[in-house]
Amino acid sequence: MYQQEITRHHRTAFVIAIDQSLSMQKEVTFNMECMSKASAVARITDTIINELILRAHRDNGVRDYYDIAILGYADNEVYPLIDKNRYFIPVAEFDSLKSAPKTYLIDRILPDGSLHQHKESCHTWITPKASGNTPMYEAMMQIRELVSEWCSKPQNAESFPPIIFNITDGEASDCSPAELIAISEQIRNLSTTDGNVLLINIHLSSGEYAPSVIFPSDDEINPDNHYIRLLADCSSIMPEQFDALIRSQRGVLAIPPFHAMSYNASLTELIAMLNIGSRSITNLQ
Repeated sequence: MYQQEITRHHRTAFVIAIDQSLSMQKEVTFNMECMSKASAVARITDTIINELILRAHRDNGVRDYYDIAILGYADNEVYPLIDKNRYFIPVAEFDSLKSAPKTYLIDRILPDGSLHQHKESCHTWITPKASGNTPMYEAMMQIRELVSEWCSKPQNAESFPPIIFNITDGEASDCSPAELIAISEQIRNLSTTDGNVLLINIHLSSGEYAPSVIFPSDDEINPDNHYIRLLADCSSIMPEQFDALIRSQRGVLAIPPFHAMSYNASLTELIAMLNIGSRSITNLQ
């Protein structure tokens, strides 16, 4: 399981769901700049898109090794963030949708797990937004339909399964915990012949004093914190193929299996989780 090489004939898929509710207007410091959480997450998502394009680039152009869906949710709505008429877009098409590049100070996770900062010109796709409530259940229902349709296509039947990142700083406003667990389980039960879909829930820091929990083991999940327990119940267990990458971030003493989640993550830890989760595509054929 989780062994399929990524080729143009066995492509994979990534879904990034971004909470754009009112709480995302809170100001944070990212790369020595003061900005809203919404702006920071937009910038980080742009960087990940650029990374995915770079990994798919060959001498004859960008090859369609994967499809990417970026969606936002707020104000009782779920909506695509790249092209208003569709969610999944082949990676080779992103070049035609990009804006002019901007220069940023970029965080990059090195193979040894250390953080390197450098200036880089980055094309942008995501417009920051922060308003309204948090319709996470609606977002998960949309993701379930998108990913189910993708997995059901004959050309994707044997592919490395889709990986979903849900980035939020709060709790769902449109469902009970039991409903969120149920829809998350339905998503995780979707599969290709290579394995089940991976659902990674990333809860961003609220700025309050609390330790972060990143890819935790069972014994690191505080049973007295209902939201940590909820995130764990909603998230996948990371396949052992990711264990070395997770331990390079967390330390060699971290003990798998790891839950595909974070609680109170910093923006730097968000970058690390997105990088680790997208490492299924390091060996493209």
